[in-house]
Amino acid sequence: MNLLHLSLLALLALTSSRCGSEARAIDDVDNSIEAGGESQQPAQPLPLISHHSSGSALSRTRFGQDWIKFTKSPPAKMLQSSGTPIEIVCEVMGSQIPTIQWVVGHLPLSEIDTIESNVISESSASAIVKVRSVHIIDHLLSEPRIYTCVGRTGSKTVYASTTVYPQNDLKDLMQLREKPFMGPTKPRIVYSERMHLDLVGSNVVLPCKVHARPRAEVFWMNEEGNLIEQNQRFKLLPSGDLLISDIKWEDMGAYKCIARNAMGKDTADAFIYPVQKDDKN
Repeated sequence: MNLLHLSLLALLALTSSRCGSEARAIDDVDNSIEAGGESQQPAQPLPLISHHSSGSALSRTRFGQDWIKFTKSPPAKMLQSSGTPIEIVCEVMGSQIPTIQWVVGHLPLSEIDTIESNVISESSASAIVKVRSVHIIDHLLSEPRIYTCVGRTGSKTVYASTTVYPQNDLKDLMQLREKPFMGPTKPRIVYSERMHLDLVGSNVVLPCKVHARPRAEVFWMNEEGNLIEQNQRFKLLPSGDLLISDIKWEDMGAYKCIARNAMGKDTADAFIYPVQKDDKN
């Protein structure tokens, strides 16, 4: 058992009186460590592209090794109602800072492990992060289509697919041209971190990617419900992400991203766990 794991257990003891998202996130980290960081296999693997974890399975996960697992896999099948956007949710947790991207259509399994990530992310060998991504289909499908969630960190890749079926009769299919849903929409946060654990002194970027029409205003609030003002350590990036430089022990807590436009708002919570560094050489 190494320093980071011991720190987590100590953190759990120190914060046992606190509840809600913090307690759940601590359990998530500890359970992932005990589970060996292996991806969860579905009861019935999908044809063509199935739930898969590349690389050899570890009997026990250690910090400093690459590992990734699904904490919420996308469903195998979904039905799109006529005129209604559809959302597919995927969530992974892993070492360093895992990323999620979506592949649309059929893709040979041999190519999934080699595709390049289109997600720009910070890198931290000491981090453990839970990432959530929502893929929004905002156009009417004319035929069934496969959407694959690909999670990656270091040398490890996991993926799972959803087949989306349109709900149309034959006459509709003959006339359909995959029309997008036009008009304004309320914001939907489509990429965020649910939990971020890293060493004290690290720089942390909490992503908050938003899908909205018209464009949404993005701002952040702290655990006390106060608006986070930009200063030397806290910066709101043009992308809507929050950069926290040189994280300190007192930065531990929940941070809420809020996206708002005239149609409504959406929120996403992220919890930061600073871990004390090992002073030993």
